[in-house]
Amino acid sequence: MGDSKGSCARRAAGSRAPTQDASGFWGSDQHMRNELAQLESKGWLERLEKGRYLIIPLEAGVNREWSEDPLKIGTFLASEGAAAYWTALRHWGWTTQLPRTQLFITPVRRFNRETTVLGVRYRFVIMKRERIFGIREDWQEGFKVRVTDPERTMLDILDRTDLSGGIGEVSAALQSAWGDLDVVTLLGYIRRYGSGTVPKRLGYLIEQLRLPAQIGLVDELRSLIGSGITQLERGGPKTGVMTRRWNLQINAGEATQRSFHDS
Repeated sequence: MGDSKGSCARRAAGSRAPTQDASGFWGSDQHMRNELAQLESKGWLERLEKGRYLIIPLEAGVNREWSEDPLKIGTFLASEGAAAYWTALRHWGWTTQLPRTQLFITPVRRFNRETTVLGVRYRFVIMKRERIFGIREDWQEGFKVRVTDPERTMLDILDRTDLSGGIGEVSAALQSAWGDLDVVTLLGYIRRYGSGTVPKRLGYLIEQLRLPAQIGLVDELRSLIGSGITQLERGGPKTGVMTRRWNLQINAGEATQRSFHDS
């Protein structure tokens, strides 16, 4: 690939409107489409979505084998959102499990909420813009990545256990992270998010796992719970005992429940 085409392809990959840049370089939309299709077929470009491409570097070799950090790809595709749920849980070292799908929150509605890039599956959870907060930005090899911070990650995995490996994985993460979390920040996030479910699950797990808690924390959480009955395991079986103290149906598996009582 010549230098001129390579430099235009790089602009095409990084720009907000990459095909416009490419069209200006090659002179016409049809010429642009032909050239981009040729570069993609030869393995120099990976199409991320309509009009947006990833440059495959020379290090990929003649077989064009290359993998890119999912945080970079996901941040590029959801630039106003962030890596979340199981992806963020893994990022903060609270699990040894590898998520099969990389999860990102975003306020921008997408035609495709799931896509696969370089063999990695991505899922985008659409969320109201006012709920996009608690984001930490970092730079990796000159590229900005966005991940929910530890307190926001804890809120999210308690809210969507189904996107975080299940209640067993969430309870293990809570035990691992509890001593390092800023509880004041976490409570502030819960109030701002406005979910009555998160304080139910958090308060119940604090008591069952016998986590050390500041005086008044449990009472504060009880004041924030919703009035309806919520399942401990989102999407789990609709069976299990009810606890009126937390308005929860304890529908977790026996192994998980046993870990509560043995901890």
